[in-house]
Amino acid sequence: MDCGELIRKIRCSKKMTLQKVAKNAISPSTLAKFERGETNLAVDSFFEVLQNLHITLQQFAFFYENEQIKKTEEFWDHFRMHTLTAQQEQVLQASQNKRGFKYQLRVAYSPERTAEDIICFNEYFFEVDIWSVDELKLLACSAELLNVQSLNRCRRLLEKQIVGGTYNDAYLSEVYEALLSLYCELLLKKEHFKPQEEVYTHIQNLDMKYLWYQHWLSLLLLLNDSICEKQMLGLKPIVESFLCSPFQRVPECIKQTLICFGFRC
Repeated sequence: MDCGELIRKIRCSKKMTLQKVAKNAISPSTLAKFERGETNLAVDSFFEVLQNLHITLQQFAFFYENEQIKKTEEFWDHFRMHTLTAQQEQVLQASQNKRGFKYQLRVAYSPERTAEDIICFNEYFFEVDIWSVDELKLLACSAELLNVQSLNRCRRLLEKQIVGGTYNDAYLSEVYEALLSLYCELLLKKEHFKPQEEVYTHIQNLDMKYLWYQHWLSLLLLLNDSICEKQMLGLKPIVESFLCSPFQRVPECIKQTLICFGFRC
């Protein structure tokens, strides 16, 4: 959502007319064009519009941030369900920079991706040092496109950054979702991985806010060790305990992993 669209949303929520909001600042027709994204406003005119709406710049910034978060969440919901709008798909298809993030979205979303596209996808994530929120979300829902080398590189980097406190609280849900997907893909590929002892300790010490992630990550580490030692017998009661309340909601990536190993979800 751009600034003009948000101004219109605020104006309508206050049941204010174009004339009332535009007074002493700009013409109603100019305000209408701004709301439609057809023109921009000078800084002083924009501040007068805010004043006429009876909101401060700080309040507008708060509304804008919330709208952007909502828009982002809606995009990822549609991306995961493969229900992007025609306009959103068109934006992705127009992406030509194979080293850019939008191109990686296109690769992950399109069933027509080529072997070269997948190589570019792997190279993109192999070269990243600190991921943005959107990169973490893409990693979480498209980890199956990574080869074993990239999976392990991403896993080790995320583990190091989690233990080192690289990401603040606003990022941690996306970080843990990505780590869950990386662990699952390695298990599905029958690849054993050995996190440092600090990773085990960190996961077990997660606070109540992230207890849900603690249990699933702990389960995946348990499965990882057991698969490596060929000791799957006896794990059924333990795995079933993870499927009970309050952790009965099984993430899709974990569900696929458990089904692969003969567990019923």
